[in-house]
Amino acid sequence: MSKIGVGVGDEFPVDDGNNNPNNANSTGANAGPRTPEDDRAEFEDWKRRRDAWRTQKEQWRAQRDEWHRRRHEWKAQWRANKRAFRDEMKSQFGDDDSYGGRRYGRGRFPFMAYGLPRILGIVLVVAVLIFAISHIGYILAGLAAIALLWVAYHHYGHDPLDLPYGRRDYGRPINNPPPAPTPSVPKPSDNNNTGQ
Repeated sequence: MSKIGVGVGDEFPVDDGNNNPNNANSTGANAGPRTPEDDRAEFEDWKRRRDAWRTQKEQWRAQRDEWHRRRHEWKAQWRANKRAFRDEMKSQFGDDDSYGGRRYGRGRFPFMAYGLPRILGIVLVVAVLIFAISHIGYILAGLAAIALLWVAYHHYGHDPLDLPYGRRDYGRPINNPPPAPTPSVPKPSDNNNTGQ
């Protein structure tokens, strides 16, 4: 037996291939070194496990091939149904070629030629994305301002569009405060006149 390191002690033995009773390949305390029969038995066991794995892998491949075959059959059936439906609609309502254009009305007008609207739409989407990314700070500040105005209107009753100048909004109820109380002054009466 070998030791790991210097001065470590007997706590950490290392298996260096000599007689070890704890060896998994040994069959007991009297087990000697490995024999060719042990190696042959281990090899045969490995071959059995390999063949079992290959069999399972072949079953998986066969199942996958069956799924692919069914998917291709379903797609072919779906395409046939689509063609039959299209032919039925063409026989019932006529073909799109009667308008002098291609499928689904493309090509009837000269400014719609060559997919110009689609190209312009793609350019517009890219431009909007670039604008949004480069102005993200302004967009977030605007959304925050809108959120503050919404909270002010819905929770505190402040209407930011009710300005003092311009036309009055008569649709809103007028909540004028009640008139202030006036102090009551005693009226001079004839009974209290003592000066005459």
